[in-house]
Amino acid sequence: MVMLASLLGPAKPPVASEADVDAAPGLFTIESETVAGVQRLVAVSADERIPLLTVLEDGEERAERCLVCLADYEAADEARRLVKCGHLFHRECIDHWLTTGRNSCPLCRGEGV
Repeated sequence: MVMLASLLGPAKPPVASEADVDAAPGLFTIESETVAGVQRLVAVSADERIPLLTVLEDGEERAERCLVCLADYEAADEARRLVKCGHLFHRECIDHWLTTGRNSCPLCRGEGV
């Protein structure tokens, strides 16, 4: 058994390192914008804009929220979108999740970073 352990090496930890998380792409800033007289939130990066609004079947609009802390996004918040699955969370929430909980998306359990 010892020989097998020395051959395989240490098991990969289930969490991401802070260096891996810091180097990961997908950082956004939440900004407020007015469209047709309605104020909405948008996640903005250098090359992409993601509206943070869900329109339900009955026409009702619902703002998106971080599914780690369950708080609504607000203007000037920092967010991170996971590259593999595209889910968006507060940067601080998901960074903490990935480095102390599991290196996986809290929503779909896809690979984190």
